[in-house]
Amino acid sequence: MENYQKRVLFSYCFTELAIKDELTGLHNHRYIQSLIDALIEQKRSFAVLMLDVDHFRRYNEVWGHVRGDAALKSIADILSQNRIDEEEIARYSGEEILIVLPDYDIAQANVKAERLRLAIENTQFPGAERIPAKKLTVSIGIAHYPDQAESKSELLMKVDDALYNGKFTGRNKVSVYTSVLDDMQRELRMDEVDQEIVKTIKVFLAILNSKDRYTYAHTERDVVYAVALAKRIGLQEESIRYLRFGAFLHDIGKVEVPIEVLTKRRPLTREEWKIMKSHVELGENMAKSIPSLAPCLPIIRHHHERFDGTGYPDGLKGEEIPLEARILTIADSFDAMTTSRPYQRKRTMEEAFEELRACAGRQFDPDLVEPFIEVVRETGLISPDEESLA
Repeated sequence: MENYQKRVLFSYCFTELAIKDELTGLHNHRYIQSLIDALIEQKRSFAVLMLDVDHFRRYNEVWGHVRGDAALKSIADILSQNRIDEEEIARYSGEEILIVLPDYDIAQANVKAERLRLAIENTQFPGAERIPAKKLTVSIGIAHYPDQAESKSELLMKVDDALYNGKFTGRNKVSVYTSVLDDMQRELRMDEVDQEIVKTIKVFLAILNSKDRYTYAHTERDVVYAVALAKRIGLQEESIRYLRFGAFLHDIGKVEVPIEVLTKRRPLTREEWKIMKSHVELGENMAKSIPSLAPCLPIIRHHHERFDGTGYPDGLKGEEIPLEARILTIADSFDAMTTSRPYQRKRTMEEAFEELRACAGRQFDPDLVEPFIEVVRETGLISPDEESLA
């Protein structure tokens, strides 16, 4: 009898170890993946939260992994204390935690996520004053099945995108998955040709996203900036429509750029820069095979031309450069300046505005710079409050 009890106890402990994370006591990656599979098989709706600890690498560097592990355990305890029936929480990887909320819609998940974010923000963690935000915080992404995804892989990709965008635009925030392309499909009445263009763009962007997350997120922000400027200067709706498509596709040629060049963490060599510059012609050639994308070709080819004629690939000058390409050039440069890259210091919004003004007439169309600055200020496309946190 004693041996039987030992075997039962051993079996129980083994099972617990197989589905539990030793450090946090939460479920592990294997368990949460299986749970999602089961919910999808049951055709049950649910929301997923992906939580990541902000500046956690810095916290570990300053205080060591022992204190970092203690902080992660404290965060897991906070989440567990706020857990409700059927909610499942798992340590997904490193400092990432996944929460599955059966039968939650996006609005309910947003409320839940905000409550968790605040609970962690209001907790005192030893030594947090040594990290950039002076406190330990979390960013949380949200996605929903089946409203936003048809499969587990798509769902996890989208919640990861939501989290990534939140961290990229300031951290310590809750971000619901959204796609400018999806929004465009909902808002605009598109004919069959436009729908085919959208399908093509989605395929291209999925390939690009798999190679370089930065370029994919950068592309979506470029669309928002470019369309806002186009509307401000009164561009016709048909032109705006193809500006949207062209802005989505402007960097698509980068799928042909070697990943070691595309994601290099140091400045490019002369030869690597030559390869990188080829993306405009590569992108144009890719889009040429789709007749309905013909109006987008000048945008794709010429978005790196400069107003003074020193750009590439054709050295066009002034109004020789298509207006839509001139619009995208400003949007593209502004976003590059105001987001972090390994080899480049991120500028504040005001610093980026000053750079746009300084380069008006040389890199940028001088008639577009002030309207762009005005529309960014007025519409809150980037928040000054977020700048120092990213």
